[in-house]
Amino acid sequence: MSNRREFIKKTSGLLASAVVLSPSALLTSFKSQNLRTAHIGVGGMGMEDLKAIASHNAVQVTALCDVDSRALKAASELFPNAKTYTDYRIMLRELDQSIDAVVVSTPDHTHAPASMLAMEKEKAVYCQKPLTHHVTEARAMNKKAKEKIWLHRWVFRCIHFMITN
Repeated sequence: MSNRREFIKKTSGLLASAVVLSPSALLTSFKSQNLRTAHIGVGGMGMEDLKAIASHNAVQVTALCDVDSRALKAASELFPNAKTYTDYRIMLRELDQSIDAVVVSTPDHTHAPASMLAMEKEKAVYCQKPLTHHVTEARAMNKKAKEKIWLHRWVFRCIHFMITN
């Protein structure tokens, strides 16, 4: 019995990091720390998304990214501790281990590339509509999401097998 308990304790962290989660489920999995968010596009609707998400007590705004220096300045005045970037690719590369989720509120043609890069880095993603600009982008994102769901199911099957046997 103690072996099963030890196994569950050791794998609970793996489960939290191996699954692409909804924001509410993601927040409950980080009870001891804040959900660290990176925001791509902080002008217009991006600013509204930023304010809404940051209003939750368990959210820590870690990074802000926008090509518009005025929008970036306005957002950084609200969140002075957040690192600022003008290129989301650099931001995601530099902060890979420092963020848990990415919010994409850019112009439509950037939604898919920014979201896909975040998904490839295994980050939870919230993206404004439309999710993609082309059908091929939608198919690629769907494929990536299915890979994460497959991993989620595989991990739970392994744990179920270990617990019941």
